[in-house]
Amino acid sequence: MFKVINALKGSRNSNGMSQPEKTKFVLEQAADFEVALKAMDYVLDDRAKEGLALLEESAGGENEKTIHTLAKGVIEFLEAILGFEAAEMKKASSTLAHAEELSLKSRANAQKLGIRSSSFYPPGTVYAVTYTESCLLHALLMLFSESMMEAAKALLKLRKAYHMLVEIFQAIKKVEQNKKNNNNLYKNEITDSQASFISLGSTFTSIDIPYKLTPEEQEDKNLLQYAEKVQRMRMKRLTGAHIGNSPAINRLRTDLGLNAMKDLPENETTDFAPLSDELDLTQATIDEFINSGVNLCYGILQVVLSLIPPAIGTVLSIVGFKGTREEGLRLIWKSTKHRNIHGCIGLLGLMFYYDGPFQFTDADFDIPAAIKPKKSINNLNSHSTSNGNTATTEKLSRTPSQRSTTASLSTAQSGTVPSGARSRSSTMRSNAVISVDDMDGPTLLHPGKMLDNALLQARALFPNSALWILNEATMLSGKGRLQEAVDLLESIDVEKIEMRQVKSRLIFDRAITLVHLHQYDKAAKDLIYLIDISDWSHALYRYFAGCCYLENYRMSQLGLETKETPEFYKQKATELIFSAPDLLGKKTFKSKNLPLDRFMLRKVESFKAIQKKYGFEDPLDAIATSPVHELSYFYNGYNRMDSGNLKLAQNLLTNYHNPAVDKLNVDQELIRNFLICLTFRRLGEVEKGCQILDEKVLPAFFSLENGQVKYVKKTDDPWLYPAALYERALFTWKLKI
Repeated sequence: MFKVINALKGSRNSNGMSQPEKTKFVLEQAADFEVALKAMDYVLDDRAKEGLALLEESAGGENEKTIHTLAKGVIEFLEAILGFEAAEMKKASSTLAHAEELSLKSRANAQKLGIRSSSFYPPGTVYAVTYTESCLLHALLMLFSESMMEAAKALLKLRKAYHMLVEIFQAIKKVEQNKKNNNNLYKNEITDSQASFISLGSTFTSIDIPYKLTPEEQEDKNLLQYAEKVQRMRMKRLTGAHIGNSPAINRLRTDLGLNAMKDLPENETTDFAPLSDELDLTQATIDEFINSGVNLCYGILQVVLSLIPPAIGTVLSIVGFKGTREEGLRLIWKSTKHRNIHGCIGLLGLMFYYDGPFQFTDADFDIPAAIKPKKSINNLNSHSTSNGNTATTEKLSRTPSQRSTTASLSTAQSGTVPSGARSRSSTMRSNAVISVDDMDGPTLLHPGKMLDNALLQARALFPNSALWILNEATMLSGKGRLQEAVDLLESIDVEKIEMRQVKSRLIFDRAITLVHLHQYDKAAKDLIYLIDISDWSHALYRYFAGCCYLENYRMSQLGLETKETPEFYKQKATELIFSAPDLLGKKTFKSKNLPLDRFMLRKVESFKAIQKKYGFEDPLDAIATSPVHELSYFYNGYNRMDSGNLKLAQNLLTNYHNPAVDKLNVDQELIRNFLICLTFRRLGEVEKGCQILDEKVLPAFFSLENGQVKYVKKTDDPWLYPAALYERALFTWKLKI
């Protein structure tokens, strides 16, 4: 009798939770994570208000609150790092700190109750991931605070996150190794341990419940409906149907830029389908969150630690930190294969890495790709691969021969993909994919089309977001397609952008690109507009706008600009350049003006000193080399201009004369000759450019005496000296290859 009663109630363990209660707990947990992932996807589609409203609407128990608090923290973190505004950073830090506390409590609770929510990992693992994610994001914000104490605490927080990540990562590697060693047997074991429901003669297998159900649970209609609900939520998210947009496959392009939209099919499908064959549709929500979260967090930590100066790196290694850039990049790339917030943040991180200092320093070196022999590798999702890497001597900005992958989409689940959508999806995905495990060193450094395709998928999934438009324009600019980048940035109404930080970034990037195109009038208007919508660098924006108007004035004098009268440009340039220092001090970092603000102040003071020294009546006559060309160099303009814009820059630097230019001021001549030699190199006249650098620039700050190098210490324009040495190395490379 007692056995029958216990079977009907569901036997309780020593902690007081019955089997049916555990099962309901696991399903509710998966649903909570799906809600949080959906909310964060709203943010990626520039609909942050809807995302936050969804989290508020779903607020409830402890488990829900943990992941929802983290989701809110991630949303606030994205807003904070895009604008680096003190109020936003403080709000995000508070939420993430709360998410850390909740994660530890939820982990301890799951371990105490012995609740398995994953087929592979011990109880509480998913909350270990939420904890490390909260710690990592919180620590990054603390490092940017103005308090040295907060920065020190951030290192301790990073250490905690690092060691927990190492532990989880080792568990993930063990699971992956087991899959590789005995794939079929491993699949059978997992399938046998999953929950199966029986209803009206049909069977539904829930991948979210990692254990067998009791006979009573198998026939529980409420549990079945909940399991089907979670499955539908996941399939909608994986296919992009969850946030109300039309099927993303209709917007998936094969190339960047607005022109590529002309190649999209006229007949749009109404069926939703995954955009990538590498997407695993049979992975449980909790397992997906664990795998993608660890790959992202551990990968970012590896890359960041590998980039810090050696002296600091030695100190960090003493307390347990180690960083391998290649492994870090590989892990971040793995995270991008997941259709969730982790994949998108991973993509944003890769975009920043490949277009940041890396692109600035290495884009022009033209290192040939390494030769890699063919080999067969079984990737983690059991995709079949072919066409191994072949030797190539193409520039690394192009991808080596690519590896095509195919995957059969599971139809065993309730969320099957319509055959029409699958066919349409396969047609659109014409670009081959490189398996992350097959990426060699050169391909990791220059992913080429692989990065393009990842971004195009994000653009298709989140059509309302200016964030992805901004990143696409950045990529176009990095490829030298400047006018296409401007056209793309102008295709969106900036007044409709919800996230103010994205709006500021977009307008600033558009202004910079316009400067590279020598469209200074439009660039100046954008820079002045930034003063009204951004809390940062008002002095620099005003100075930069003044420099644009100054170049318009000079172009008018040379007969190259007829849009406005020269007097208009002259008046605006004088007003903006020499009043810019008045805005200093309104926004500082660690109680100091920002580096470019200090640069601006030094330049304006030097102009005033020259005017006073020579008694020039017109302050613009005291400016020799046009300062807008310096700023263009800082933002990698000379690597992005085409031949027409390079020739125009050379013309402006060479042929314009005013009283200050004719005085041949040593410091101003150094800058002018340095920039001119770069235009020659980029136009293919490498020897001529190198001669100018060797004869007119380098001798100004070092010489050889009795076989010893003697450096000349100069305080004016200190950026020029390391830049000249770097560019000389690049000239050497060009001359020797």
